[in-house]
Amino acid sequence: MHVTVLIPLYNRERFIGEAIDSVIDQDYDDWDVLIVDGCSTDRSLEVVRSRMPDDRIAIIQTKLEGLTAATAIGIERARGPVVSVLDSDDKLTPDSLSAVMPAFVDNPRLGYVWTNSIDSIGNMRGDSIPSGKTFFEALGSPDFRYYHQKFFRREYYLRTERLDTSIKYCEDLQLALLIGKTDCDTLHIPKVTYWQRIHPQQVTKERSAEVSGCERMLRRKFCSQNAALSEQYIATLENRNDALRNELTGIKRCFGFKAMKFYGSIIDGVLPDDTRRGKLRRKAVDWIRNL
Repeated sequence: MHVTVLIPLYNRERFIGEAIDSVIDQDYDDWDVLIVDGCSTDRSLEVVRSRMPDDRIAIIQTKLEGLTAATAIGIERARGPVVSVLDSDDKLTPDSLSAVMPAFVDNPRLGYVWTNSIDSIGNMRGDSIPSGKTFFEALGSPDFRYYHQKFFRREYYLRTERLDTSIKYCEDLQLALLIGKTDCDTLHIPKVTYWQRIHPQQVTKERSAEVSGCERMLRRKFCSQNAALSEQYIATLENRNDALRNELTGIKRCFGFKAMKFYGSIIDGVLPDDTRRGKLRRKAVDWIRNL
């Protein structure tokens, strides 16, 4: 069975070559690579074209509209009945495709598969669905790790309302939620098939506030459509709040906190807010916080 490996790309000249090479080096032959470039301004396209004598590699150039838009375009243009998404700064293990594709051959109703991943620091990720929950319900928990590496059957995606490209990031979560709403089978293969690179220019680091905002938007959107998902998400947030509250209570009970509070009250008395010295104190505190 043919699989399209989709790689959204923007300014990754240092890494895109390794990403493509990791597909070329697969021990599974029935694949193509589709790269969707969002107006890269570095040498990324030169690196891609250096691999394009291999006619299984193609590139689409489009406007810079975010990861979700690039992913949506790639899925629409994919040749394979199965699509896998590879970030342009990551790599596949050599047996990544061969570990997963037979499952799609064996089960025509299989719509979504995820595996385990390991990052460049050595952390491993990949969760099974909690007992008693569907895949869609499990997605209600922000702690459920399902997206490295993801494969999905294109026909199930085409049955959905498609990706909302106005939500620029968290396309992996949106894809999973969309396909999870269909009647397809899902499968977790507990094998490491994906290597994630940790570096300062990751989207999740450079645009962390935007990414977090997109995730909240997606969860609100899909939770409003499903009571079970909404209940799961609320329960997770309540558990997080309880854990944070307990942690803060422990901090307040420690000697160091009490000492800081005592000396802080003395400083407040010596340097009141409405004085010039108070203003200098506030500037010093702000400077320390920003270190």
